[in-house]
Amino acid sequence: MKKVFLIYCFFIPFIAFAASKTDSVINIDKIPKDGILLNKGWKFHAGDISGWGKAEVDDSNWEAINPATDIYYLPQVRKAEIGWFRLKMHIDTSLVNQSLAFNIYQAGASEIYLNGRLVYSLGKVNKDYSKEKTQQTFGFPFALKFDKRATQVIAVRYSFNRRNFFINYVSPNLCLQLTLNNANKAFANYQYDYNTNAFRELVLTTLFLLLGSMSLVLYFSFRIQKAYLYLGVYGFIAALASICALLALTLQQPSTSLVSLFFFGTHIFTIGCSLALAQGVYLICEKRKGLSYYIMVIYAVFSILAIFFLYSWSAFVSFFFVVIFSAGLLPVLFKSARNKIHGTLLLLIAVFGVLVMNVLFLFEFAAGNLQIALYAILFAFFIVPLTLSFYIAGNYARTARSLQARVIEVEQLSEKTIAQEQWKQEILATQNQTLELQVTERTAELNQSLTNLKATQTQLIQSEKMASLGELTAGIAHEIQNPLNFVNNFSEVNTELIDELKQEILAGNFEEVNAIADDIKENQQKINMHGKRADGIVKGMLQHSQSGAGKKEPININALAEECMRLSYHGLRAKDKSFNAEMVTNFDPDLPKINVVQQDIGRVFLNLFNNAFYAVNQKQKTIGADYRPEVTVSTSAENGKVIINVKDNGTGIPDAIKEKIMQPFFTTKPTGEGTGLGLSLTYDMVVKGHGGTIAVAGKEGEGSEFTISLPIN
Repeated sequence: MKKVFLIYCFFIPFIAFAASKTDSVINIDKIPKDGILLNKGWKFHAGDISGWGKAEVDDSNWEAINPATDIYYLPQVRKAEIGWFRLKMHIDTSLVNQSLAFNIYQAGASEIYLNGRLVYSLGKVNKDYSKEKTQQTFGFPFALKFDKRATQVIAVRYSFNRRNFFINYVSPNLCLQLTLNNANKAFANYQYDYNTNAFRELVLTTLFLLLGSMSLVLYFSFRIQKAYLYLGVYGFIAALASICALLALTLQQPSTSLVSLFFFGTHIFTIGCSLALAQGVYLICEKRKGLSYYIMVIYAVFSILAIFFLYSWSAFVSFFFVVIFSAGLLPVLFKSARNKIHGTLLLLIAVFGVLVMNVLFLFEFAAGNLQIALYAILFAFFIVPLTLSFYIAGNYARTARSLQARVIEVEQLSEKTIAQEQWKQEILATQNQTLELQVTERTAELNQSLTNLKATQTQLIQSEKMASLGELTAGIAHEIQNPLNFVNNFSEVNTELIDELKQEILAGNFEEVNAIADDIKENQQKINMHGKRADGIVKGMLQHSQSGAGKKEPININALAEECMRLSYHGLRAKDKSFNAEMVTNFDPDLPKINVVQQDIGRVFLNLFNNAFYAVNQKQKTIGADYRPEVTVSTSAENGKVIINVKDNGTGIPDAIKEKIMQPFFTTKPTGEGTGLGLSLTYDMVVKGHGGTIAVAGKEGEGSEFTISLPIN
């Protein structure tokens, strides 16, 4: 690989295949310094007959060919997919038994025979694509020795399936090129070229990775400078491009398709990093992307398509992208440098240098000065990361100097501030004494206000309890009114019967006396029954409303809820005789008794039922006769808890106040009709007093629903 395959393919489309007009036998008298390129005297025949590798085969009718040509320009070889190459040589006797070697470039699979003997295999020759194994080599050496016969015959069994993927990018896809050289020199040349390629790509990869890492660290440290982000992306994508090139040139025994795939990746990553760099340059120059940027993008797409549809020109088109890229950035950088934007002059010199080196590369390659062309393209590769590193370092140094100047300024301001602070401290010391006196006086006033507030709160809570007691008393009065009416009525009837009894006794009508006595006895029994009924109601209500120590005891929740619901209803009817509502109960008959403070839970039920009956009463006044007020209470047991649900179809609760209704002193009732403590006390009794929960649901205008959960144990 001494002539550096990097740029061989740029003008390969001008190479036309021509049959060799030289003698069919090549004479080799000595090995020159650069070796002997065997590109003349070859014959080719499509097909695969094993005997064609023997020295005595007649190949006079075979097709003359130069296999040291890009496989793309040998359609007969690609069409055949498998065939044989043969070359006859006269070797000077001084070369016999010397240690010689071939440097081989190939895109395909080959078996190399010397005088009918297999001396080396590269890949696996087979017409079947699934069994064929191509091997792309760049000057790979293998040693051989010629014998003393007069004519030496090299036969190569070769295959290249049409399904193999290959592109024209960095190096030509030479079908088969053999260079005869001294063995030591052949191996040394290959090793030198291999090491040079590996070293170059490793250095480039390292530089790009360092540039990318440094840029991204600066970006994440100072995100305002978004240009660092694009420079970091440029560095990492450029590193990927170098890694692809490194793998393509240094992998051991890679297939032709794999090498082309890596070179294709190199081109894609080169385009990607170039566009990222262009974005960064536009940000540094404080310019919007203009026509030149979109020309880059369009040309980049064109260069990718050229790889697949313009094989002969694809390498030139691909590498000319760098010229388009550099030329597009120059006007932007030139204007920014004239405006003295920091760093743009350095970038202008770098991009101009890349453009000059690429143009120099094209001219020197066309003139045949491959070594100068190689150095030009290498310098073009190195100049960008090095210049960007200098730019970032200079920008960082400028920032550091700016920060240092600001630190000095801050120190000076700090000295002034300290002096001012000392003066202020003296003033503050005097003011603090005055403020302490004012705070002491104000604190005393606030404490007095707090005491008054607590007293007022206690009075309001007591008022709420008294209001509840008043409603309870009204309910009790309504409840015992019926039995008392019976007692009064039967008492009056008995008085009249006793008067009749006396008259009948005087008249001596004892049969009528017995009948009247029976009626009096029967009425007395009814009086006794209704008296006991009133007594039971009073005792039950007294037991419910009596004040005690708040001791928990087993209570039948169903009975307590039904009793409180009835009392609440009658209490409201005592105030408004026109009010009617349907009371619905859905009690769980198997509901267990739970330990609660009866007085507290009774107040909870009364508060909820009072609110429910109030809500349906208000809605009835608004809607009229078409509305049927209904309040429902249901109980159930779930997961060790008793669930009590109180639901109505009244005015409902707006979503905006659902979170506030449990707060103390919050009420939606008109002034004088509520204190706003009912639901607050209910919440405290359920949650704090009994470890339960209370939840509210419903929609405005459709009704509300309260769900209480109390632990059974």
